[in-house]
Amino acid sequence: MSLLSRVSGGARRHGVLLAGLVLCLGLAGTTRPGHAAAAGATFSGTVAGSDQGFLTGASVIIDGPVHRDAKTDADGRFTIVDVPKGRYQVRVMADGYLPMERPMEVGDASVSVDVVLLRLPGL
Repeated sequence: MSLLSRVSGGARRHGVLLAGLVLCLGLAGTTRPGHAAAAGATFSGTVAGSDQGFLTGASVIIDGPVHRDAKTDADGRFTIVDVPKGRYQVRVMADGYLPMERPMEVGDASVSVDVVLLRLPGL
């Protein structure tokens, strides 16, 4: 399964090329039966480079009703918890790669994304 087709959850949106990035969104509920729901949704996923695998230390920032940020771990994964409903601007950046910025709507369901950043020319 390719990186671009790995999107967790039920509903899917197809990839979008924007500012050197391919972003796939999938929506999935995260509340388990018998457990209380969190105050907000969870925004999680992975960041990879177009010329290699997952990127460690990439920055993922959301701005909207609240500001949250995270860095990717050694497996390229990030998680931002307690994200209230609303419209957000998502930015993903890593050294040597074109940054990505795009709008995102967060509702009741959590959002999972797999991001592929394009390598800057000449590096």
